[in-house]
Amino acid sequence: MKQAIWSILLVVAYSVGLGDGSFSLLTEPRQTCSDFEIFSQTVASLTTQIQNRTTADQLINLRSDLVDLLAATRIYKSCDDLGPTSPPGLYRIQDGNDMPMYYYCETVQDGGRWTVIQQRKSDVLNFTRSFNEYVNGFGHPTGDFWLGLTRIQKITSQAQYELLIKMSAFDGTTATARYSNFKLNDAIDLFRITSLGSYTGNAGNSLSLALNRQFSTYDRDTDASAINCARVWGGGWWLNNCGDSNLNGYYVGAVPTTANSTAMVWAGFKGLFQSLKSSTMLIRKFIP
Repeated sequence: MKQAIWSILLVVAYSVGLGDGSFSLLTEPRQTCSDFEIFSQTVASLTTQIQNRTTADQLINLRSDLVDLLAATRIYKSCDDLGPTSPPGLYRIQDGNDMPMYYYCETVQDGGRWTVIQQRKSDVLNFTRSFNEYVNGFGHPTGDFWLGLTRIQKITSQAQYELLIKMSAFDGTTATARYSNFKLNDAIDLFRITSLGSYTGNAGNSLSLALNRQFSTYDRDTDASAINCARVWGGGWWLNNCGDSNLNGYYVGAVPTTANSTAMVWAGFKGLFQSLKSSTMLIRKFIP
């Protein structure tokens, strides 16, 4: 009986999915190894939960298991589509992609509906990467992560999008910077920041020098300096000469650096000699 109920519900779940455009094991190929691994682990866990139900509690608890399963397989157009009751976490998102992939959607903090485009929590992941890697994205959306310039540009070109940057320091302090109209040009213009809009927050307006700058990496030097700022600072960023921020710079820990800007920095918050502890960059459609 247990197996029969599970089989029926699985057919129903994927039938619903096929009807409303959700993910289907039958029609959607594996996007990336990491994406498929996330999905398969989630489904395997939920399958085990359902199969371990006793006959008595199957029907009582099966509904919540099925809801979780459908949430893991459903495709959303964007993080904006998630309601206020949706928990923050991984969702399969179409926005900015030819094929859906997992984004981390922040649904609770600062009004929700945010898409995480960058996150750093540790020195585990190397952010000093090639221009093409920054174009395509890297890392895992629940950890250290860069969404990818192509996706960011596609998303922010559809409407007015705001950018929220949240930072923390090793002394326990935190700060935010918020820009009301964040927009990038396309790949032909090397993802130049064409708009930031107005600034609010307590971190200082340290992205202002990045306005009208193309994205720069060690192998694609587009900054206005005589040196290759990305090679010295590490990471990839919209660098000027060299600028007042680089959240993708070297993650060097709590000890201040001996040379300015050679770390993950935001000048208005902790200066150019102190690496930050964490950063998260999020975007969403502008809410007046």
